Amino acid sequence: MQGPHLGVGTRVSSGAELPSGPHGCTEGSCYPATGNLLIGRAINLTATSTCGLEGPEHYCIVSHLQESDKCFQCNSQDRYDDVRHRMSHRVDNVMYLTDRRGELTWWQSVNGQESVSIRLNLEAEFHFTHLIMKFKTFRPAAMLIERSADFGRTWRPYRYFAYNCTKTFPAVPANGLQRINDIICEERYSDIEPSTEGEVIYKVLDPAIHVKDPYSLEIQELLRITNLRINLTKLHTLGDNLLDRRPDVLQKYYYALYELVVRGSCFCYGHASECAPVPGVDAREHGMIHGRCVCKHNTEGLNCERCRHFHNDLPWSPAEPQNPHTCRECECNSHSSQCHFDMAVFLATGNVSGGVCDGCLHNTMGRSCDLCEPFYYKDPRRDLRDPQVCIACDCDPVGSLEGGVCDGHSDLDTGMIAGQCRCKANVKGTRCDDCKEGYYGLSQDDPLGCQPCNCDPRGIIRMGAPCDQISGDCSCKRYVTGRHCNQCLPEYWGLSNDLGGCRSCDCDFGGAFSNRCMVENGQCDCRRHLIGRQCSEVQPGYFCAPLDFSKYEAEDATGHAPDDSSLPVRRAL
Repeated sequence: MQGPHLGVGTRVSSGAELPSGPHGCTEGSCYPATGNLLIGRAINLTATSTCGLEGPEHYCIVSHLQESDKCFQCNSQDRYDDVRHRMSHRVDNVMYLTDRRGELTWWQSVNGQESVSIRLNLEAEFHFTHLIMKFKTFRPAAMLIERSADFGRTWRPYRYFAYNCTKTFPAVPANGLQRINDIICEERYSDIEPSTEGEVIYKVLDPAIHVKDPYSLEIQELLRITNLRINLTKLHTLGDNLLDRRPDVLQKYYYALYELVVRGSCFCYGHASECAPVPGVDAREHGMIHGRCVCKHNTEGLNCERCRHFHNDLPWSPAEPQNPHTCRECECNSHSSQCHFDMAVFLATGNVSGGVCDGCLHNTMGRSCDLCEPFYYKDPRRDLRDPQVCIACDCDPVGSLEGGVCDGHSDLDTGMIAGQCRCKANVKGTRCDDCKEGYYGLSQDDPLGCQPCNCDPRGIIRMGAPCDQISGDCSCKRYVTGRHCNQCLPEYWGLSNDLGGCRSCDCDFGGAFSNRCMVENGQCDCRRHLIGRQCSEVQPGYFCAPLDFSKYEAEDATGHAPDDSSLPVRRAL
């Protein structure tokens, strides 16, 4: 026999293995108790070959040191319950070295069958540290230990063992370990001696390999298992290499295992010091290593594999000896109870904070629900956590930019004032509901808000409000007319900045045909031989006598009818 079990824990009289320490939490990582993962999981342990399952079978004990064989009967139809059933050699016998009476028990395969597997299915992810096997017969001439971390969907080898590695597993390196995850074949546990009670000990983290960071993701992945499978692939046959298929030959060769210890612990990424039963698992057996982590550091999940609800301000990470990597609560200013982690945000903040709040309430928005939604602004009199902190903007959607958006908060450096409306170019007012001076016709379709009045400054009464803001009609001076106050009234001319806006034509009553004049220069329409702007001057070479001293022939004339015979007769030409 090769020596005692190494680090397998404390034995009790029934053969059960109690969890062993140390465990608990340091300044950083937590360490759940370790123990034999088989305890309490008999239903999850299976073998592809067991003698006597279909009825009694004979087998013989053989040794290359013995001259004669001793033969017995295997009957595994019933479990090993009492004295009558000591011939049962089911696989669950390997969980304990002895029965309650202190007698050895073991599992045994069918005679002559070389390819046999023992499989343990776990209900959760566990840390697997090492495996110990104690054989009743010769140890296998070749075997393979492999594991699954996805509940049996895929498998990866841990270690190969063979009496002759080069011949049995030619594709597997047989040299020593260089890295922790190297897959090699070793020969030290496959010798033909001892013929009984020979052990196979496999440690996932070989002591010969120095590990800098036992909590690195690489090592965490290496230790993580959901299923373990031991493939026994070749029997030691003491020279009967071809395994003569005669029953008297086959019954001497089979696998028989006294004990199997699958050493491990609940897998919690360093975030739990104790574990509870997984729902639905019978947890009554003493010494059972349970699979549901009792998480610390604000983590949650069966294996503490994620941050707990609303604690996503930092990225989840396995705990380290000096750093627990505690998940931190998101800051949502009491406006949300949900958040998620965003790596881009985390990097942008210099690895300070990566939490992003989801579903902000109370008209808030932003990574921390610290901003008001569009069309709302922060009330400077209220605390940021106040449900009423965001007030609706009071901006006229017709005259303000973006349909009524106001400044969400105050920032003197940028000129922002909480609640301040942003007016279109030609609009004014606290609410952006008035046209600026010189503009009219406030309209939602107008990108500038209002149109220019276009009043002639010479013809308007006041410069501040030159036109009506609704119609756009300009307010004209006394003698000015037109929509834009750019025309003089009839009988006025010379639009100017004068008080009245235009001057009277003042055409001469007798010298002009009317009192209308040219608006450009005030020229009246003069009669013949009369000149001047007002037609009050006589053309050179003519004169005009005063009317009160002149007597015209017409004044002494007598009226006649057209057919009066006294009139001169007009001759035909």
